[in-house]
Amino acid sequence: MSTIGESSLNPNKSLEDCEDVDNISQLPDELLLKVLLFLPTKVAVSTSILSKRWEFLWMWLPKLEYSSRDYSEDECARLQIQYDSSFYDVARLRDFIDCNLPLHRAPVIESFRLKLLNRPYQVNNVIISMWVLIVVSRCVRELNLNISCTRYPTGLPTSLYTCKSLVILKLKDMVHMGYVPRTASLPSLKTLSLRRVSYSGDMSLPKLLSICPVLENLYLERGDNFEDVSTFRVIVPSMLRLTLKITRRSGFEELVIDTPSLKYFKVTDYKGIYVLDFEKDSYSFDFKDMPNLEEAYIDSTYPDIEKFVRSITFVKRLSLCIPVNAEEALYREGIVFNQLKHLKICPCDPNWSKLLVRLLTDSPNLQELEVYISDDHKESNLDPLLRWDNEQNCVPECLLSSLETFKWTGIQGSRKVIDLAKYILRTARCLKAATIRFRSALETEDEREMVIQELLLCFRGLTTTHTTLMFSFI
Repeated sequence: MSTIGESSLNPNKSLEDCEDVDNISQLPDELLLKVLLFLPTKVAVSTSILSKRWEFLWMWLPKLEYSSRDYSEDECARLQIQYDSSFYDVARLRDFIDCNLPLHRAPVIESFRLKLLNRPYQVNNVIISMWVLIVVSRCVRELNLNISCTRYPTGLPTSLYTCKSLVILKLKDMVHMGYVPRTASLPSLKTLSLRRVSYSGDMSLPKLLSICPVLENLYLERGDNFEDVSTFRVIVPSMLRLTLKITRRSGFEELVIDTPSLKYFKVTDYKGIYVLDFEKDSYSFDFKDMPNLEEAYIDSTYPDIEKFVRSITFVKRLSLCIPVNAEEALYREGIVFNQLKHLKICPCDPNWSKLLVRLLTDSPNLQELEVYISDDHKESNLDPLLRWDNEQNCVPECLLSSLETFKWTGIQGSRKVIDLAKYILRTARCLKAATIRFRSALETEDEREMVIQELLLCFRGLTTTHTTLMFSFI
């Protein structure tokens, strides 16, 4: 295998080129390490054969990244290394790490990233656990494991749960969160990402979160492969950002959120591929108040709207894609969203306009409104339930005094939809910009022109000369 050092030994290279390489070698260690950081870890290690000056330099790299993905021929040519795909498979990578990781000398490892994908059963999970043990002993600050090449989930060494230096921990797929020892403490951990990992039971996650006193950012994904937890309990006073992705399937029963400092909240759920039609795939929500919440994105089939709305009354940006029960009240009277400035709503439910009416009425300071059909819901019924011209006797305060931007993406040409758009254009007295994007497949050219003229007439009637209206087609 050739390396980047062979360029200086190539007889076709000029003496001047060789001198340039030698000049680089005269640079201070700190600067050379910064140069090596721009190279893949495997290539950085290969520089040890250049000369005595480079032999041990790579051992002080503060960042280590290993991946089973092959480099392309173009990348290898750019790095002046021989392209040999077999060299980069999981088995070779395993041997490479086994040989070189114990030689690493840096007292602190800023980041250790390991990605083992697509070639199952070539690495024993005990070996991976030993690698983690080594980097933990070197005061690792960021640990990122993405593993799908083991027969069983990889257990983590107990020393990980007492790593005082750890700031970022990201685990994905074949990783097992075991029982947290009594002496566990992660006093510096601020970012935690657990994506489709397995647990030892319902208490594994709460126990882990309880030993993270300064945790700020949590990404939590429940996969479709495991039935080891029936409840997600996220109780973290310091949490600022929370992202949840949940597979609904038989056995998952409850989502509990108690994060009083939260500023960003996103939850997405979807039906598991193993759920049969007759099985229950819903779960209950228990959201505590989030008085500091600024942004919320909810894409869920089974939310309790009353409980959810009660907890987010201080939100400033809100995006909703949720079902609406036309037979029940959405939430109790008296709830007001005084801080809400930006509202985005997906019209995928036949009763979505019922929710829109309430939110417009209860959001007196709303400045931006967007109606947007997501890619997953393009075939859904978009017609609003209400006839806006006939049923809206009281114009919401935000339309009269604060709404400045209105955008509707994916609008179709039904009469109820056009009436809703006309109503907003006609009554939004502070509107500065409006954008209407039609679903071009739903209207002929003549129909589009007629609809545009209708909207223009409403728009020109009550808005100022500084307002812009744009039309486009998707």
